[in-house]
Amino acid sequence: MVGHEPSKLTIRVRIPVDALLSDKMKNIEIELKFQILDENQARNFLKSLDLINKKRIVDIYLDTRDAKLYKNGFFIRIRDNRTLDFKYNLRDMEGKHEHCEEHSFSLPLKVDSLDEINQVCKALGLLGISSPSLEEFKIKNNFIDSMIIDKIRELYKDEDFGFCFDDVKEMGEFLEVEAYASKEENLEEVKNKMRERIKGLKLKLITTGYNELYWKKHNIEIYKQGKYFLEEDKNEKSKIQTDKG
Repeated sequence: MVGHEPSKLTIRVRIPVDALLSDKMKNIEIELKFQILDENQARNFLKSLDLINKKRIVDIYLDTRDAKLYKNGFFIRIRDNRTLDFKYNLRDMEGKHEHCEEHSFSLPLKVDSLDEINQVCKALGLLGISSPSLEEFKIKNNFIDSMIIDKIRELYKDEDFGFCFDDVKEMGEFLEVEAYASKEENLEEVKNKMRERIKGLKLKLITTGYNELYWKKHNIEIYKQGKYFLEEDKNEKSKIQTDKG
C-alpha cells in the first residue's frame, strides 16, 4: 500500500515545450504512476472526483530493430496519428527516470517545425530531415513501428490534482497522479500532498513508463539492456552493469 513506503516514491518532473495550463508559469509536471492492485477500491476513490473525459489513446513508438533508442533511454512516439513526441533526458546518468524533456510536433509535420525537429535530432545523435516528412524521418534513421501502447484513459480532477485511470491493453490498469507547479513553488510540499491524497489505496509504484513494462513482457533480453528498470529489478540492473564493467 502506498502510505507504507513514502521514501520510495519517485517523482517524474517534465518540462513540456508548450504550456499545458492557462497559467504558463506552471510548466513543471510532477507525476506519480502506479499499477492498480484493487480495481474496485480505485473506482470508489475516483467516484468522488470530477470526470473530465474518457478516450482511447494509441501510442506508436518508433525505434530501430535492435531497440537502440530504448537502450539509450530515448522515446519517440506517434500519438493518435496527431503528434510526434520526443521524450529524453541527456543528463540522466543514473537511470532514475525522474526527469525528462519533451518536444511535441503536430502531424502532419510543418515547415516551420523543421529547425526545432532537427535541433532535437542533433541532440539525440539522429539524422535530421530536409522536408516536413515523417516518412523521411523514419527512413533516414532506420526506424520501425517498434511497439503499440493502446489504452483507454479516464481523466479525473479535484481542486489540486489530475488523476488518469489507464486501462492498457494486455498490461492492466494503472493510476497516474499529476500536478503542475512553477519553479517558485515548494515541490516537496506538492509531493507530500500527492502522497497524502492517495494514502491507503492498494497500488504498486511504477518508476518507469509503459515501454519497460512492454519489453519485460514481450522480450526480456531487450528489457535487460534498457536504461530504466522496474523497482523490483534494480538489483538485476546493478548486476548487469557490474558484469559489463
